[in-house]
Amino acid sequence: MSTSPSSAKKRKASDMADTESDSHRRPETPASPKSTSIMDLPPEIVNQILDHLIPSLPEIGEPAPEAFDKLVREDPWYDFTRRRSALRNLCLVSHFFADLARPYLYHTIAITSEEVLVLLFRTITENPGYCGWTRSLSCHLTLTNSRVVRKTKRCLNKLLPSWREGKGLVFITSYLESLQMRRASTNQEEYYEMAQGILGMTITALYSLETLLLQLPAIEDDRDYFELISCLRITMSYFNTEAGEKCRSYLSILPQDVRTMVPDRLESAALTPFQHLTTLLLQGDPSVEDHTRIDDDDTDDGDLPEVFGVQTRHYHLLFELFPALTTLEVSTDDGLYTFLDGEEDLTDVFARPITSFHLNPAKHVYLHSSVADPRNIGRILRHAPDLETLYMQPRRVDSFHRIPPQDATQADEDCLDQALNKYGKKLKHLDLNWFDCQGSEASIGVGGRLSTLPQLSEVETLCIQLVMLYGDLPAGEHMMQQRPVADLLPPNLVELTLEDWWWDSLDDFDTFYRWPEKQKEAHYREKKEYRETVLDMMQGLASVSGRNAKPSRDGENTMHKLKRFRFFIRTLPTWLPVDDESPDVQELFEGVRELFEQAGIEFVVDVDQPLEMEEEMQ
Repeated sequence: MSTSPSSAKKRKASDMADTESDSHRRPETPASPKSTSIMDLPPEIVNQILDHLIPSLPEIGEPAPEAFDKLVREDPWYDFTRRRSALRNLCLVSHFFADLARPYLYHTIAITSEEVLVLLFRTITENPGYCGWTRSLSCHLTLTNSRVVRKTKRCLNKLLPSWREGKGLVFITSYLESLQMRRASTNQEEYYEMAQGILGMTITALYSLETLLLQLPAIEDDRDYFELISCLRITMSYFNTEAGEKCRSYLSILPQDVRTMVPDRLESAALTPFQHLTTLLLQGDPSVEDHTRIDDDDTDDGDLPEVFGVQTRHYHLLFELFPALTTLEVSTDDGLYTFLDGEEDLTDVFARPITSFHLNPAKHVYLHSSVADPRNIGRILRHAPDLETLYMQPRRVDSFHRIPPQDATQADEDCLDQALNKYGKKLKHLDLNWFDCQGSEASIGVGGRLSTLPQLSEVETLCIQLVMLYGDLPAGEHMMQQRPVADLLPPNLVELTLEDWWWDSLDDFDTFYRWPEKQKEAHYREKKEYRETVLDMMQGLASVSGRNAKPSRDGENTMHKLKRFRFFIRTLPTWLPVDDESPDVQELFEGVRELFEQAGIEFVVDVDQPLEMEEEMQ
């Protein structure tokens, strides 16, 4: 039976009325929107999320952690391990997430154990497609340490039988065959270079690498990485590039057993290693400076030499292999940047006569815990004439690399001041300081001063000690009264740090925290005129800097770019009052601070306290 339109309208109206009259009837719920997962996001958004999980390596000089599961939040490795763990877990969720997260997992890699070293090499040999993902690689093993050599061999014996060979680079395939033959050897010399060879093959395979950290021997008991350098040279000969051709020509002059390493076929130039490597970090074995971490078999007699460290000059061939290198950072170096007698042939696996090495095209050099003296800093400038940044943080040793005592009124022909004059014209950032140069002032310059600084017009950031501007006390204090400090500085400085340090300050620095109160009071009163001289010097600087700058005699403005001035006090007994009536350190500089602020310059006073004093005050 058909239903008339009029009756249908009546039923609809009746239903609406029933709905409005029934207050207990639940209204219909609208359909919920479709849920969105991370897989529904655009790829660029997902990549931005994963970018935040890429870990950053700890600063150079940090030892590898002994137990990852015991790290606390303040530990330098804590953040690194947590980010790596998150990326690794993402790879286990699904194939989709594995494809997304795996390139980020291999972006930054830290080799912290012998097992990681071998496993990483196995991964890239079985999966050559992974090689282009890595940008940063750090090795925190001393590869020539006997303990590391033994553990590496044990890991190889465990993992090699199940190794799956991938279709990768031909030189890696050849090296795997040699490992299979040598792993059963009981002769230590047969497997001594295995760790170096594995790392060398790994570095060469990671053709997109930009940053490389190598932990190097810092004591003579651990041999230098000559096998690693040789390995890199040989593998480079497998590539159809100018550098590869040069390496092949070198190999051709070596004995027959080495000439057999010359490849029958060449790899693609697109896979050429080291073309993107801009930053090289050479880390001296951190356990050398921390005696609690040294094994009994690391030294012959259990005692460390007073002067130890990375022999950077032995790795000069690495600089030739890295054409894009711009930054060299070294920790715990031995301070020598020229070859000693008989060392030239030792470091050259191709037996070429070498009298010096070059750091071209390096533009930034940072030395941490260094014992380099002023002459060797000058040699670095000579090796890297395009240098823009030179930083040195000294390590204190009593037997300093010094020349025999000389007349300070005569400059050493190899002094730092002359090196700055000849090779420092492109410097923009200069940060140098030493604990004590008494007896070797001539290695700095005439009178122990750097007189070339006003000629370095490109320098924007300078950190230097007062003693290198004025010479040592008491003549330095007299010269400070006569010569305005602005006349002794680069003219276009933006940031300036002056350290209140003189060579005779070292004894006070060591013993001040043990002085009786009367001795502190007497010393403070004795240095009243010196403090006034320093304050006058600063007031004079404020009057000609920043907004107060005026044209010099040749019509050019000097110190007009200065934006920040920091005074760093290390001579505590001179500035730290004992009684409550004397003004404290910050109050002493209040008037100077106001003058710099009026000139538009930030003024900061920092005080350095010896660790012994901090412990005593707690």
